[in-house]
Amino acid sequence: MKLSLKNRVKVLMTGNIDDYITRFLRGDDIDTGVMDTEIAMKYSAVNACIRVLAETFASAPIMLYQKTKDGREPITDHPIYDILHNRPNEEMAPFNFSEAMMTNFCGSGNSVCEKLFNKSGELVGLYPYPHAITQIRRNQETKRLEYIIRTGDEQKTLRRDQVFHVPNLSFDGVVGLSPITYAALAIKLGLSYERFGVEFYNNAAMPSGVFEHPGGLSDIAYDRLKKDLKDSYQGLRRTGVPMLLEEGMKWRQVTINPIDAQLLESKYFQIEDICRIYRVPQHLVNKLDRSTFSNIEHLSLEFIMYTMLPTYKRYEDNANMQVLSSADRRKGLYLEYKLDGLLRGDAKSRAEAYAIGRQWGWLSVNDIRKLENMPPIPNGDIYLEPLNYREAGKPDQQVNAYNRLIEDIYKMIEERR
Repeated sequence: MKLSLKNRVKVLMTGNIDDYITRFLRGDDIDTGVMDTEIAMKYSAVNACIRVLAETFASAPIMLYQKTKDGREPITDHPIYDILHNRPNEEMAPFNFSEAMMTNFCGSGNSVCEKLFNKSGELVGLYPYPHAITQIRRNQETKRLEYIIRTGDEQKTLRRDQVFHVPNLSFDGVVGLSPITYAALAIKLGLSYERFGVEFYNNAAMPSGVFEHPGGLSDIAYDRLKKDLKDSYQGLRRTGVPMLLEEGMKWRQVTINPIDAQLLESKYFQIEDICRIYRVPQHLVNKLDRSTFSNIEHLSLEFIMYTMLPTYKRYEDNANMQVLSSADRRKGLYLEYKLDGLLRGDAKSRAEAYAIGRQWGWLSVNDIRKLENMPPIPNGDIYLEPLNYREAGKPDQQVNAYNRLIEDIYKMIEERR
């Protein structure tokens, strides 16, 4: 809500600053209509949460594997791998593609990409569309989903098999629910706090106060006062400039402390509310008042495990169902995000984990070097085994062999005598 100079003077002279604050806290100053992603992204907390989620999601590469008798092996010569891992389309790098998908997913609850085919009907690319130009509906005659894409005056309708669609949490499992729509009131309140802060510190005469006049202010003096306030005292650059008054008018300063009004505390709480909606730890949006160096690493790992892993699983399942063909799935092909880089701890923690794996025989030197993106070394595929490692209840074969060797030595000595 932008107050004119006249209204600001009225506020100061009538003392209705409480009503002024109430209107901001109630959100009456923001005419948002229907809350959408574009409006919500203007709120710093929403912007930060979506950016953290989108950039983290795009940081993990998606891999194509094939099941084998001994486990699995990566496949890098398949067209699907080239699309998802190297070149989704002619305009986007893989990181930008994944980032755009996740931004739409967090904003609208749905990520919709058009499948691009060549003349032979082979999949050659994916192109994401903003949800603002995408409408998802069910055809009443065919009972199948349709995706209407509106770009300017043009419109096209895509079938379900022509799109790669990943829905967020939903009631029907088909069309995802928008977090921004369901959190519209919380976002609107947060925007109100930010707008109030701007208006508070941009208020014409800082510090605020009231004008006291012994009688009625003449029209000439009133007009001159308005012009003088606007030209000489409005704005932060003119803070502290001495004010010239006439006709016996006095200026009485009124101090308004936002902390006393609990505005700062309320604004911090609103950030927590937005982080709660997106399940983002507060330290990732630079809210560090409750964070310590000892718990940030654990909070970051929990963010990957409890926020990002369900999202990766959602995308993996939909990609395996919608991007891979039936023939590919019958061959044992499947897509999976490689999260090793996100789940790794610090250097000391990794070294301790590798030492345990090496000691107990389930990691070789080359296994460890591969996890650290290092080349293999000769004889690095040997697995160690603890000296006294054996099944419970069974004799130690090495001890028995040693005892038999000692007995044979004694026999040889006796024979020579």
